Amino acid sequence: MSYKIDNTYKLSASEGASQKASSAIAVFHSTANLDTSAKNNAAFEKRTWNSNGAYVHFIVGDGVAYAVGEVGYVAWGAGGSANALSPLQIEMEESSDKAKQLRIYNTVIELLHDYCGKLGIPLTFDAAGTAGVKSHRWCAQYWGETDHTDPWSPLGRIGKSAANVAADLKAGKGGIATSAPAVSKPAGKTVTANVTYALRGLNGGWLDEVTNFGAGDNGYAGVPNHQHDYLTVSVDHGSIKYRVKTAQDGWLGWVTGSNRNDLVNGAAGVTGHAITGVQIVYSTPAGESYQQAYYRSQTTQRAGWLGVCADDGSVTGFDSWAGMDGEPLDRLQIKVSASNPF
Repeated sequence: MSYKIDNTYKLSASEGASQKASSAIAVFHSTANLDTSAKNNAAFEKRTWNSNGAYVHFIVGDGVAYAVGEVGYVAWGAGGSANALSPLQIEMEESSDKAKQLRIYNTVIELLHDYCGKLGIPLTFDAAGTAGVKSHRWCAQYWGETDHTDPWSPLGRIGKSAANVAADLKAGKGGIATSAPAVSKPAGKTVTANVTYALRGLNGGWLDEVTNFGAGDNGYAGVPNHQHDYLTVSVDHGSIKYRVKTAQDGWLGWVTGSNRNDLVNGAAGVTGHAITGVQIVYSTPAGESYQQAYYRSQTTQRAGWLGVCADDGSVTGFDSWAGMDGEPLDRLQIKVSASNPF
C-alpha cells in the first residue's frame, strides 16, 4: 500500500462501541469542514467520541489514514441502521486545492479497496441493496436517520461521479476523473437563507421574533435571566428542523413547522418546562453550495455565550447542541451560513 496508518488518535479498548458490525457495507464520508486537516479531525473525534456520540474508523488525508475506531466494530457515523451494518466507515479530508483533493481521494480509494477485500465487502458504490460501499448521502436517503449529503461536495470539485468512484474502487486507484464532462459544470450557487426564530416566556407569551442576529437586544431571542418553554424557527429558503430538551422530558421530537398558534407542529417545547438544550439542522437545496445552521446560547446560571454549534454535531470542531444540562436557556442566536458567523 502507498499510504500509512497513523494510530496516534485511535480509541483505546475501553472507548467506543463494543458491538461488532455486520460485514455488509463500508460508508464513505467527508469531513465537511474545508481545509481542516485529517489529523485535526482525528484528534477531535478522539477527544469527543463520547460527548458528541460521533466517530468513524479512519479519517483520511494526503497519503495517511488516521485510525480512530476499531475496524470490525460499530462506529457512530451514519445513523443506527448503517452503523450496525458497517465495520468500516471513513471520512475524507476536504481541501480547496484540487490537486491535493485528488491525492486525498486516491488514498481513500486505496484504503477502501484494501479493507473491503479483507472484510468481504463488495467493491460497488451506491448500488441497490445493503451491500458494498455507500456514500453517507446514500445512507441518509435510504434509512432517513440523518440528512447528510457528504462526500459529494469534494467529489464534485474533482469531477468524480458515482460511476467514476465505482470504477476506481474496482481498480484500487483513482487518478484523474475517468469520465469528466466536456463542459465543466458551474459551481453550486450560494443562496442566503434568512432564519427567523422566537422563544416563549415560561408559562407566558411569545417574545419578539429575531431574524438572523445582530447587536443589542435585537441580536438574540429570549430575555436575560428568564426561562422559556417554547421555541419556533423558520427559514425563507431551504428547510430546517429543530428540537428542544428539558430537564423533565429530555429531548423532544423534531419539529419542521413554525406557527406560534400550533404548539404541537409549529413549535418545540412543553408548557411550563424550561428549555435547557436546542438542536437545529438546516437542509441545503440540491445544486446549491452546502450551508448549515450555526447557533449558540446562554443560560440563566452563567455569563457569556456557550460554544458555537453547527447542525447536529456532524461538523468537526463545533458542539452538537446548544445549552447546558440543568441550566435554563435564556438567550439564543442562529444563522444559516457556509462557515461560522460568530
